Amino acid sequence: MPYRIRRRPKSSSAVRQQITDEISGLLARMAFHQAWLQIEASAVAGPYATLVATARAEAGAQMSLAWQQQPITTDSGMNLGVPYPRDRSNAARATCLEMMRRHL
Repeated sequence: MPYRIRRRPKSSSAVRQQITDEISGLLARMAFHQAWLQIEASAVAGPYATLVATARAEAGAQMSLAWQQQPITTDSGMNLGVPYPRDRSNAARATCLEMMRRHL
């Protein structure tokens, strides 16, 4: 979502509402999968919860910074150059996937 926020077409209440609705949808889907894992694969629920918490912490900070940037108004501005770091999320994802593989 930090990329989506940075690449928003303009700063308006409608655009902000659309993006926050997308974020809410993502959070709801993550909560659904967390509950499902707790029911169906409790051994995986913990690593998934860690992945979600880690990703939310990384993305939350990045989204806060992205909202402070001006909307991009040129084609060349769409190339942000440096990717947002996801080292902690990637590590948590690898752990979660390993647990999922073991659970299969």
